[in-house]
Amino acid sequence: LLNHVLTNIADRIAELWDLGADIYYSQYPSTAEGSSLDNAAQYGGSTREAAARSYYPIHCTGRDGTVLEAGTLISAELNPTVQLSLPESREITRGAFNRAAVKTASLEANSVYTAAINGSVFSFTATQAEPLEILSGLASVITEKGFAVSVDEEAETLVIEAEDPLSSNTLVLSENLTTETVTSVITFGTVEIGDILIPEGVITNIVKADPGLLEVVNRCGYIAGRDTESDSEFRRSYADKIFNRSTMMLESIRSAIL
Repeated sequence: LLNHVLTNIADRIAELWDLGADIYYSQYPSTAEGSSLDNAAQYGGSTREAAARSYYPIHCTGRDGTVLEAGTLISAELNPTVQLSLPESREITRGAFNRAAVKTASLEANSVYTAAINGSVFSFTATQAEPLEILSGLASVITEKGFAVSVDEEAETLVIEAEDPLSSNTLVLSENLTTETVTSVITFGTVEIGDILIPEGVITNIVKADPGLLEVVNRCGYIAGRDTESDSEFRRSYADKIFNRSTMMLESIRSAIL
């Protein structure tokens, strides 16, 4: 009987000791876990990195002035498929273009046809009312650095494309010119959370969008997402941040001495 009583008491003391040890160690970032680690790290001004989506700049080609509402959905040609959505409404516009296909709106001999790129004005006076002559003449006078200019004779359009695939530029046209299509770089986020790598050139499917959106493609790198920071990752990042951020805390002084 005495052994039974003492064993129960010893077990209870051991449980209380373990509880006290857990509470004690939960106060320090190096030993705390879960929410206790979050609370302890906040004293040093650090918070756990939350889960995030991956973001891709997408070249969206469509009619000038097409508004893509938040929730516009596109996808990659992968199996299983990867979908991306637009976090906020954006517009395909010549005021933020990366590529534009320009065509004649009216044909008049001895008229001046003008295109301005980022404030630089280029004009051509047509001697004949021929689309290809007008577009070729205008192409010959556009000398803006950082842009490739060509004439698509079959479509009868003047193609102006920025050499930097991520740049956003402003195009202003005279009334006798207009755009066939405009390409703007718009950032989409993956529907799923995490670091999702998608090869270049495979995000081409339009799932749900305004009819004015004609083509999409990914031509550039991406901003990697992440899963929620684990306890071990958070401890490492906490140590890195606290050593670099503060000049008065003990860890920073120790780091400077070492």
